[in-house]
Amino acid sequence: MSLIVKHDPSEFSLCPEGLFKAQITSIEPLNDVETPFGIKDMISIVVQTEITDEDGKPYTLATRFNRSLHQKASLRQALERLNGRKFTPEQIHDGIDLETYVGRRCNILVVHNPTKERTYANIDVFMPYNEASGEVAVNTKNSSGFKKPDEYEQHVNGA
Repeated sequence: MSLIVKHDPSEFSLCPEGLFKAQITSIEPLNDVETPFGIKDMISIVVQTEITDEDGKPYTLATRFNRSLHQKASLRQALERLNGRKFTPEQIHDGIDLETYVGRRCNILVVHNPTKERTYANIDVFMPYNEASGEVAVNTKNSSGFKKPDEYEQHVNGA
């Protein structure tokens, strides 16, 4: 006698779009994954949001990255956003320990991507989390030389 179980994607509630507080729960190697661009060595970053579904369970989302720290690689960009700063050449040379990110709180921007079959909730951007205020962390250093908006207003208005 056979016992057949099928997965019904509609049984999972869809995380709403927006900016949410979250925590990285795991970073898992996916190793060789077939992509439209060939086989890639990939990892998955899994997060749980602080918002919950109608059953009171936090939404769990995952996103995949090529295992690369090239300056244009999306993994490096996501990790640098989580840190709120760029990696130094020494850090890149020594390598980044991804395990140190597990348990880290962050902010994520969730977007919906519809397909013919269903709509997916995807993490669009990772952002740092300010533990003291509980808000999105803002880089207070202005290395560009441009005035910050409040400094500009004071300069223009002579305040």
